[in-house]
Amino acid sequence: MSIPQQRMRQRQQPGLSPTDQHKLKTTLNTTYSDDMTLIAQHFGNPHATCARITDIDAHGGVTLEWETSSTDGSATEDMQFAVRGFDGTSSVVRELGDLATEAMCAISQNPSSVSQLSRAQHALDARVLVDFAYVQPSILVMSLVAIGMSALTMLAVSSSSHPLLKFVHMFVSQSTCYYVLVGVIIVHFLEACVVCAVCQLVKTFQPRQMDTRTQVQWTVGGALFGLFCLHAFASKIMRQFALAESMQRPGQT
Repeated sequence: MSIPQQRMRQRQQPGLSPTDQHKLKTTLNTTYSDDMTLIAQHFGNPHATCARITDIDAHGGVTLEWETSSTDGSATEDMQFAVRGFDGTSSVVRELGDLATEAMCAISQNPSSVSQLSRAQHALDARVLVDFAYVQPSILVMSLVAIGMSALTMLAVSSSSHPLLKFVHMFVSQSTCYYVLVGVIIVHFLEACVVCAVCQLVKTFQPRQMDTRTQVQWTVGGALFGLFCLHAFASKIMRQFALAESMQRPGQT
């Protein structure tokens, strides 16, 4: 993500309120206490017996404290770290989930392990975030578009004296076909610009839902297939708007 995009997102996020901080800390220390212990054992001290979040500041700074037990007695240690790409509660949950998953994979030596926090986050994302993966039009639609554009181009620019062309030009002049072709090209170009701009907005504010490859796919699809592609894309946008207000993250009510 570019620096201007990061600054734009930061302006949109005033930081965690004290209430949000308390709710998130309570949830992490109760429901996901095992994940916190895994983080402490892997990134802190392998002899950690239990861990808890003692502080989450307004801008995603996290303090993790853990206890160790040995023959010399028990001790308390802690570490602090900042959440990358902070954009609210979700980024804190995502960061801790990734750390817990990394710790679980290392400790269990199973690269396919997924932490409880990450599983909860993924399940929530699947329920409240729309998948913006490109939807390719059917073979029938692509064939009809290709045949239609090829026929229109031939009627508009061909100087052939083929009887079929002459017959069509008896009803629709070649100049009319040319202007129709130019109009279709302009409309498809504008549709592609709109799709590209909307994809950029999604990528700026929800980078997990849109990457550059997907943006290019939707843009090219809009330029080639017009409304057939735009309808599928608009449906995803409308569904995301419908789900936006119901989006909740672990630690929020």
